[in-house]
Parts: sequence; C-alpha cells; structure tokens
Amino acid sequence: MRHELDLATDATLNYQDHIYTIMRSDKEGLRYYKYTDKELMDLYKPIFSAKKNPSKKLYDLAQINFLEKRKINNELDENLPEMMLDKKNVLKVKTKSGEKQFELPSANGKKVYLALQEINKENMLIQIRMYKKLKNGSLEGRQIYYLFLKRDFSKHEVVKEEELNASIESGKLKEYLSVFPKVTEDGSYHKLFDKYIFEKKANKVRKIKDTDILSKDGKYVYINGAKEKENFVISDGIQRIQTVDNYLKGNEKYEAQFKIDFKQIAKEMDFNAGDARIANVQYFNENYVVLFISYHGKMIGTAGSLNVLIDLQKNKKQPTAYLVDLGISR
Repeated sequence: MRHELDLATDATLNYQDHIYTIMRSDKEGLRYYKYTDKELMDLYKPIFSAKKNPSKKLYDLAQINFLEKRKINNELDENLPEMMLDKKNVLKVKTKSGEKQFELPSANGKKVYLALQEINKENMLIQIRMYKKLKNGSLEGRQIYYLFLKRDFSKHEVVKEEELNASIESGKLKEYLSVFPKVTEDGSYHKLFDKYIFEKKANKVRKIKDTDILSKDGKYVYINGAKEKENFVISDGIQRIQTVDNYLKGNEKYEAQFKIDFKQIAKEMDFNAGDARIANVQYFNENYVVLFISYHGKMIGTAGSLNVLIDLQKNKKQPTAYLVDLGISR
C-alpha cells in the first residue's frame, strides 16, 4: 500500500519502531516527513469495507494528501540535515555537529534540485540534479551527481551518475558503502540504484537482466518478469522468484515457484476473452505478488481487466490467489 499510495517512491531514510522517516524532493523543494504504520493502516482501512468498486476507493485514497500534517519542521531535532542553495548554487549542509559549504560542479546558470537519498550514523548520500535553463523557461540536459559525505564533514566525494559503478569498484567510495542498503544480513550485497547490486566479495557491480525484475527492497528477483515487455505481456505458466544471492550465483534454487494460467483466470472472471493484451508484474516481495492483466475481446475491443493478488506467505508453491479489480495498472 505504501507503493500504491505513492509513499514508497520517496526516499525512505529510516524505518524503526513502526515509524517511517521519508524525504520528498521536487519543484517545491526538499521536505522531510514522518508517519507510523498505524496512521498508514488507518488511511487505507476503508478499502476493505468497500462493498463494490474497490478501485474507485483506492483511487480516492491516493488523492488524499496524507503527508500534509506529517511534515518535519525542524530537521536538526530529528537528526536530519538542513540543505540550502544560495543564488550562486553553492550548497550549504548543516547538521547538529556543524555545517559546510560545497561549490557544486558546473552549476552556473543551471536549475538545481537536491535530494537526500540515504543517511545513517556515519554517512550521507545527497543526489544533485542539474538542468540547463532555456530562454523559454523550460529545462533540458539533465546531469546527476552524487555527494557522499561524512556526518562530521571530515571527508566527501562527488561522483557523476555515469561514473558511480566504476567508482564503487575502484574502492574510491569504500568508506561510504554503508549508505547503500544491505541486501543480505551479512552485507555480502548492497542495493545500488536501478537494477544494480554491488557484490562485496568479488568487488563487482552486477546488473539484473533486463528480462528480470528486482524487488523494491533489492532482495528478490522475479525471473522473466519482464520477458515480453516490448508487448506488455509476460509469459504465463511457471513463475519463479529467487533471492539475489542465489540469482547472482547462477543456481536454480527458488524462493517461490508457482503457476499462472491466463485462460483459467479469464474463465474464473467470466470474461468472454481472447488472449491477454497486457500482463505484467506491478509489485512483488517475499510474500506477495501483484499482477495486472487485461484481455482482448474474442472479436474486437477488450474483454476486461483485473489485478491478481498472490499471497505467498503460507505456501510458496501453491499460493492463494485473489482476483479483484483494484485499478493497479501503472
């Protein structure tokens, strides 16, 4: 639900004692928010009592400004940094332990956006997005930099987005690796950006195949979850999910393995349907998979669409599937 209500797209800086601390950065600037699991559950509880049209109820919930009253107004009290840009695009970072200024690379005459990607007891990772400003006011030519920074300001490194993986492999960023979430408890793997994983022992950045999907937490891979992405239809039949560890080792150990039958699903929904025209993985983790399927009509047009919610908690080989239209299709 965090993902669907557009809360997980923000950087989650901390989750402890059932409390989320997140960062949102856009044209309005950088803001921090805090909310609890209970507050989130109270928000989406009405969807379970919706007797009909649950997709409309979910849509309505997504329009609520849930974060409006949960803004953190004093960052320093929450041990979060204040970040400010002056007119010359000089960045000032302030924490409880002090403050420091950074002259951003090639920032003159450009529009700059800041985002705090990660923070822990030792390090911070700040994303710097720069755009060239055109005479008509529009922006083009995005360039991204990453500022790796010690909390005590003793050291820092600035790296271009396209040089990030090579910089990690070179050891240049060894002191800052803790800003990237651990994929495994022993720290053998760290989740980087997009579909990249850093394998610590081999000192190598590994990429998840374009045909596969990496879970949001970076811990699991849905095999062939994007196999037919060019026509928006994944293959039905046997579905497989692996841990990142097993995936990168290239073995055939699966965390979950189950079957999906598009024709049987259409029959259960009483659709007068032909083949699936869209079928893709909207979200998945260790315990759940959410699919969106839309069908061609037998002769013309479309026959209907739905979400398939697959609960893997009790049995990862014969899970329980729920067929319902929640309107989850992005």
